[in-house]
Amino acid sequence: MLQTVEAIYDPQKGLAFSEAVNVTAPIKVWVTFAESSRFLTPKKGSAQALLNTLKMNSLPQTAQVSDADIDAQIQEISQSWES
Repeated sequence: MLQTVEAIYDPQKGLAFSEAVNVTAPIKVWVTFAESSRFLTPKKGSAQALLNTLKMNSLPQTAQVSDADIDAQIQEISQSWES
């Protein structure tokens, strides 16, 4: 069963839950950083590093394809399968 609990992570103090949580054994958790990631330092190969790289090195306007052009390409390819 999934249960969402708010918590604050402090690098010095660790994880502090916003409400009482009774965990009696090791348990798997998923962590979502809800605020700005400016305090996170992504490691090489991470999704955040990739997104940062893409943001800083976007395609030039002349190389970008419109949504309509993408849809037309998808239609053309899917129709070629039917042939």
